[in-house]
Amino acid sequence: MTPPAMHRGPLIGVVTVTYNSERFLPEFFASCWSQTLSNFRVYAVDNASRDGSVSALQREADPRLTLVANSDNLGVAAGNNQGIVRALADGCEWVLLLNNDTIFGSTLFDQLLGACNSNRWQAVVPKMHFDSPKDAVWYGGGEFNAWRGHTGFHLGLGQPDRGQFDDPRRMEYAPTCCMLVHRKVFETVGLMDESYFVYYDDTDFCWRMRKQNQALGYWPAAVLIHKVGGSTGGVSSPFTVRITARNRLYYLRKHFGYWSPWLWMLVFVPYYAIRYLLRDWSPSNFKASIEGSMAFSKMSPQVPLLPSRD
Repeated sequence: MTPPAMHRGPLIGVVTVTYNSERFLPEFFASCWSQTLSNFRVYAVDNASRDGSVSALQREADPRLTLVANSDNLGVAAGNNQGIVRALADGCEWVLLLNNDTIFGSTLFDQLLGACNSNRWQAVVPKMHFDSPKDAVWYGGGEFNAWRGHTGFHLGLGQPDRGQFDDPRRMEYAPTCCMLVHRKVFETVGLMDESYFVYYDDTDFCWRMRKQNQALGYWPAAVLIHKVGGSTGGVSSPFTVRITARNRLYYLRKHFGYWSPWLWMLVFVPYYAIRYLLRDWSPSNFKASIEGSMAFSKMSPQVPLLPSRD
């Protein structure tokens, strides 16, 4: 696969949300500052970290870094919105939503921008690997599946990467841990729904992009390593289990009608019982999943309006 031509014109706003992320920041910024494309700014939004994240961010000497330090943990969705709004106000044509628990090569930004320009995509994501085991696929493309509750799923999850996911193409779904998005997408579909706090905000965003026919591309020549779950206690922590169960049902109600989450609970609750009481034996996670499932009905959309460009 021949990489697209390098582009250096439009300004990219790299938005990353930190929360107790100090241990990730040295490798993350080493990856950022090594980019062959230099026309970018980084907007680091800290959600009241209790470790040394803010101090570490303040020590970064590169003038392209802007720090937004929140006094409370507003969640990933709200943090991303803060960064997006700042980036667009500063004249960025593109916004790169990028987790800081990631490592990537020096051509990532160039590759993603070139892929969008070459294919007329409004957004693009790279291929993503787990950090361990090495070269195991975390994201090799993604789709929505009605049989899984209309939610997004990753192609190739956990498979050794042997090049089987090396075809660039349009996708329906991708996580926003590394997604380059043109400003017109936000103007068309809106910002992130802050009700989610974390998890499913990217699923919701991709569904809204799909409904508005905004082209989301997959460019596997660019590869990113993701330290999955590093900032939320892991994918099997009670926090993750609780908020994922809650957000899944809120997403269904928001996009598929009032009765949809109640019907899907007939599937999800037995699934949680099998997974956490029979297979993994984790009563705390079973309790968390039920608590989360009971909390979705109190949620309502919180999608801030994008400030006018006038």
